Amino acid sequence: MHLLTGLVILVIVYALLRVIFPGRRYLPGVIVGIAAATLLAFFPRDLFEMQFWAGAVGFVAILSALLVVMHPNPMVSVLFLILNLFCIALFFLMLQAQILAALQVIVYAGAIMVLFVFVVMLLNLRSEEGLRVGRGFGRWAAIALGALFAGMMFTAIRGRGVRPFFRPGAFLDGFGTARDLGDTLFRDYVFAFEAASVLLVAAMVGAVLLAKRRLQ
Repeated sequence: MHLLTGLVILVIVYALLRVIFPGRRYLPGVIVGIAAATLLAFFPRDLFEMQFWAGAVGFVAILSALLVVMHPNPMVSVLFLILNLFCIALFFLMLQAQILAALQVIVYAGAIMVLFVFVVMLLNLRSEEGLRVGRGFGRWAAIALGALFAGMMFTAIRGRGVRPFFRPGAFLDGFGTARDLGDTLFRDYVFAFEAASVLLVAAMVGAVLLAKRRLQ
């Protein structure tokens, strides 16, 4: 896992270099590219391990999820959300649940995200201007909750077992198939499935009403 750790550090270094040298766009990329090539030369075997790709996809998923809530442009946030959903589909593929991966791409990264893009364009949302950090109780509560969440994540990562969280082929027969998914969805989670459908319709109607008020 030395290669994955090094690449994560390089991503952080690249972000810092972009902040330190805002006028030099190519310098951070050249430095990080040379360092990444050096890491690949020293640790080429890590590319053939499942843990490396699982960690890489997990890092991209976490980074894209953070950018969804931190980026001021709603359209860019939607694009990062699509990337996050694709990462989840890759996790399903690693678990050998091909039907779940296909549904993740078709339903969520496809149909649902088209709905999100339509709502954003309908409301004519733009980038936030003059974003200011809150003050008072809300600010300190956010800092405390953020520190608590970071501590929980650190404890969970540090206390995990030596073995990986999953092992392909270690599930029951039929896991991830269309029959298994339909049986679970329409027997155990039928209420949650229908509630989510009603929720999406209500959100769509609310977006149309908000856009109509702005036009008037």
